[in-house]
Amino acid sequence: MAAKRKKITTWKAKKIFTLLAPENFEHKELGTTPADDPKKLIGRSVNVTVGELTKERSKNYLNLVFEVFDVKSDKAHTRFKKFFIPVGYLRSKVRKRTKKIDYIGDVDVGGQKIRLKIMVLSRYNISDIQKRQIKDYITESLSEHKESSLDKFVQQTLYGKVGTEIYKKIKLVCPVMRVEVHNIQVIKQ
Repeated sequence: MAAKRKKITTWKAKKIFTLLAPENFEHKELGTTPADDPKKLIGRSVNVTVGELTKERSKNYLNLVFEVFDVKSDKAHTRFKKFFIPVGYLRSKVRKRTKKIDYIGDVDVGGQKIRLKIMVLSRYNISDIQKRQIKDYITESLSEHKESSLDKFVQQTLYGKVGTEIYKKIKLVCPVMRVEVHNIQVIKQ
């Protein structure tokens, strides 16, 4: 009669890895994740709010998605993958009699291709010519960031600098209430 072997459950074979934010977020801890092989961590995504990272409650509506790209010992290093603002927050900004212009465009920043979505709000009627001029100014303003790194561009977007630059240019075309960069997604890295 053969002795029965104890099976080791797959859960017990797993090790806990700590997820770390990129350098521009000071390598703060994002959480932990289990895995039996460090190679299986590569490509995993973690969603976190800017409020959790920076301890600023006013930024809890800003969401970041990071992707694991490197694992050293029990630390999994991440890089920026996506930034977005939830649709519910954006809808709360659009009121009656508010005109909305959506801009979607691909931009090269620091050698990486990203897709941006920007929302412009105004209380006044906007003609087609003004819409074209606004979109041209947005494209021109974004092209100024070609030489900066992706991390720096994301930081400037999170703290409103990119939106403010665009606002200052397009307010010359027509009165604008708000400019919101609400989505950044890395297309190629």
